[in-house]
Amino acid sequence: MTTATTEVHIAIYDLSMGMAKHLSAQFLGPQHAIDIIPHTAIVAFGKEYFFGRGIEWCHPQEFRLTRGIHPIEILSLGHTSRSQTEFEEWCMAQGRPNGRFTITSYDLLSRNCNNFTEEAAREGLRLGKGVPSWILEVPQKFLSSPMGVMVRPLLEGVQMTNNAPTNVTHQFNNARSSPPATSAATAAAANPWLNISETFSPPKESKCIWLPAETPFLDKQTALLSRDTGVVKICIERLAPSSDQQEILSKLGYDKYSWTTAELQFVHRILRSFISEVKQVSFALMLLRLVVLRESSTGDTNIDEEQSRSTEFVTDLLLENKLVGSSNRSMAWCVLSNAIGSKQLPTWTSSGEGNSQSSKFLQLIDGAVNDCDPSSTDASASPQKLLRQSACAFLYNTACQLTISNNDDSTNGNGELTEAIMSILIGCLENLGRETDSTCITRRYMCIGKILASRNFGKTAVGLVKDLGLGMIGTDEIGNMSNDKDVQQLSKEVASLLSFE
Repeated sequence: MTTATTEVHIAIYDLSMGMAKHLSAQFLGPQHAIDIIPHTAIVAFGKEYFFGRGIEWCHPQEFRLTRGIHPIEILSLGHTSRSQTEFEEWCMAQGRPNGRFTITSYDLLSRNCNNFTEEAAREGLRLGKGVPSWILEVPQKFLSSPMGVMVRPLLEGVQMTNNAPTNVTHQFNNARSSPPATSAATAAAANPWLNISETFSPPKESKCIWLPAETPFLDKQTALLSRDTGVVKICIERLAPSSDQQEILSKLGYDKYSWTTAELQFVHRILRSFISEVKQVSFALMLLRLVVLRESSTGDTNIDEEQSRSTEFVTDLLLENKLVGSSNRSMAWCVLSNAIGSKQLPTWTSSGEGNSQSSKFLQLIDGAVNDCDPSSTDASASPQKLLRQSACAFLYNTACQLTISNNDDSTNGNGELTEAIMSILIGCLENLGRETDSTCITRRYMCIGKILASRNFGKTAVGLVKDLGLGMIGTDEIGNMSNDKDVQQLSKEVASLLSFE
């Protein structure tokens, strides 16, 4: 009886995208030059297995699209008699706390992705061949150079746990995993290795129709808007406007006042001028958050243009770090959160190419993710909590708008994730376990749940979360640690979305 076997390949990537070949001789010397900075992975059983933030695996096509990088070479290692279950059990054993390739054991020089591929091939799959020796020798070749000798102490002191080089760094401030903006045909023409996955069995499609789970708490959530008008009088007193300015600004205290387009335009300009003059900035922003909620009684769309100017103005202040203090940044996020939550996305947020977002908008999302980070030394202080709460509200309202604008039932949850959506999703999952403020936790869950439950790309989002190894962060564990009923309910609903197969 013939034993069933599976062909195994090694995918070889160049993390330098060709730069190593051109620059390494200059920095390392001709004798120590390297052609590529290699990353390798095992390709077998229709999946790609690699070591980065622990041992991970996903469909080869998904790995390449989400990282924006493709193999420069695919090598066949022969056939293995090991089953997929046996190999993945070996992988899981290596990833446990006492294993060799845990989430905290990554070392750039001695225990990296290439070392994992070598051991996975020879031990996990019991093959006679592994990673080409020239790839395994790259770290030593680098370290034997004059430059390597100089920087070795620095590299050995760097903790690589959360920065294993399996992703490439993109053009924006933070590294992102983003599908390339080219068609499949164009990508295939540029990269002959793109369709290697067609020789493998595709992942099984679910027979269920998206949405996968009941999410009553998530379903009833609406935009997070800051509407309180009780501070209008205090703000006007602190701003000390002229008499005509005071008269029109005082109207912001009345929810039912019938605004004309000219009045709203005037108020926008007044408040932008106060902020530009660095005159009681937080109080001007506090009023601006109310202005963006107001609409012209005549339905004149000219006010949308004025509002777009104000939101872009506030965005520039945030991105250029011109708002001093967490209270000013907090109010700025309130302005943007209200504007996006109450109306459509401003025109400047779009790149003009389909549903893609402008680089400024993507940087703004990254800024909100950074302001949501609870790891700062004074994270428990009230101003920092308020800053995180406001930034989280912005991310949630933005997620709501993006999921609505990309709503397409025909995709059955398999639509392509935009760069903005991926940034929000991953940003809200990261450091969730370190957040102690229940309001911030609730709003993060609302962001995550809104994206995972999207009829257009919810299933894709669930797959991405699982493949990045983030599926267990902040579900039952955080829900059980909090006494807040909203947190507990949201954690259960997010967990139910992530448990869907």
